[in-house]
Amino acid sequence: MSFSYKNEKNRIIERLKEKNLPLDQCEIVADVMATADMYGVTSHGVRILDSHIQRLERGAYNVNPQFKHIKETSAFALVDGDNALGFVSADYCMNYAVEKCKESGIFHVISKNNNTFGPAFYYPLQAAKSGMIGFVCCNSPAQMAPIGGKDKLLGTNPFAAVIPVPNSEPIIIDMATSVVAKSKFKEYKEQNKKLPEGWALDKEGNSTIDPDAAMQGLVQPMAGFKGYAISMLIDILSGVISGASYLDKVGRFYSEDKNSMNVGFYFTAINPKLIIGEEYDEIITDFVNKIRESETIGNAKICLPGDDRISYMRDVTINESASN
Repeated sequence: MSFSYKNEKNRIIERLKEKNLPLDQCEIVADVMATADMYGVTSHGVRILDSHIQRLERGAYNVNPQFKHIKETSAFALVDGDNALGFVSADYCMNYAVEKCKESGIFHVISKNNNTFGPAFYYPLQAAKSGMIGFVCCNSPAQMAPIGGKDKLLGTNPFAAVIPVPNSEPIIIDMATSVVAKSKFKEYKEQNKKLPEGWALDKEGNSTIDPDAAMQGLVQPMAGFKGYAISMLIDILSGVISGASYLDKVGRFYSEDKNSMNVGFYFTAINPKLIIGEEYDEIITDFVNKIRESETIGNAKICLPGDDRISYMRDVTINESASN
């Protein structure tokens, strides 16, 4: 496993600087992508850099955004993402929520006029580094139909939360609301494999295991009606109430126009020690320990959400240190 976070981040920065992206934004984008690869979320790492560079080259991003606060109270801010790179506007929103929740306990940032922000877990992970619980969700281009239908209306709308645990790695919850990423269909086609039952529908709404038919059709929501309902909830929270696009109005990343995708973001930062007090550390540690030390079935191992990514990150970090 050959990977260097530092080297990858520097290479990304240099490529973005060549496209005249301001250095502070280069550093944000590079950190997001390198972190995704470091945690094994390679679908959102450096492999998508070229696609973002192509959007930069055709002027589809505003490289000098002004993040206007349309409305603000002690509880929330409504922010215009100004068609910035999604990584940049999302980083701004999460950081603002973290700063505000230090005094308010809980703060929400809702944002419109954004573009795709890559790996959802990255942003609440930054909040957790400040001792805050972070949550984020956003809508995305339509890839799913309502249960019982065949019109492509709902995105695979992701959500993520990261919970800090003292003297330990955080709990990382990160998922889309589809049963699988639609990019998996292409992988199965390239491997000449059929899809598992329940992953996809063809364009007529019939269940299919053919990758070609699936790519032209629909991905299924996770857990049936439950995933459909969660996807709808995220679209309402991030798209409808922010004034962003929603349902099939969300722009597509690979379109040839220069318009904002108008993705909607929803961020929450929670200051647990302001709410419950310093005993948060003891309580969350007890919570984690009770789960980890609970009785297993046979030789099974008790895991927490994010353990696989943290294990991957540790292996990468060890190998990077050994190669230096």
